[in-house]
Amino acid sequence: MSKTKLFLKKDLDLEPVDGMKTIGLVNTSFSEELGAGIGVFENCSIPWHIKYDEVIYILEGQFTLRVGSKKFEAGPGDVLWVPRDTEIVYEAQERVTFYYAVLPAGKAPSTAKKIDYASETD
Repeated sequence: MSKTKLFLKKDLDLEPVDGMKTIGLVNTSFSEELGAGIGVFENCSIPWHIKYDEVIYILEGQFTLRVGSKKFEAGPGDVLWVPRDTEIVYEAQERVTFYYAVLPAGKAPSTAKKIDYASETD
C-alpha cells in the first residue's frame, strides 16, 4: 500500500508551457482510480475532449470553460464539475491556478503517468 504523501508548494514548478501546465501529483503511481493535481492556464484557449470525470477548483484568477455554446465563468473558490465524454475548451486571459481531480486516473494524460514526485512521506 502507498504511503501518505505531502507535496510542498515550494517544490512545484508551475510555469506554463504554451499557456498550460498540469502536474498530476496523485497519479497512477498512487491510485488507479483517483487522480489529482495542480495546474496553471495563462493566455490560452485549449480545446479538449475529456474521457474522465473532472472537478476543477479555481485557486486564483478568472477562468472560462466552454461547453458547446455555454460559457462558464469561474473565479477563486468556484468549482466546476465536468462529466466524462464532454467536448470543452479551457480558456484563460490571465494566469489561472487551479486544483483538479479526475476519475479514473488512467484516462487523464497528466495522471496516467506513473511519476513519484518529490514529497514527504510517512
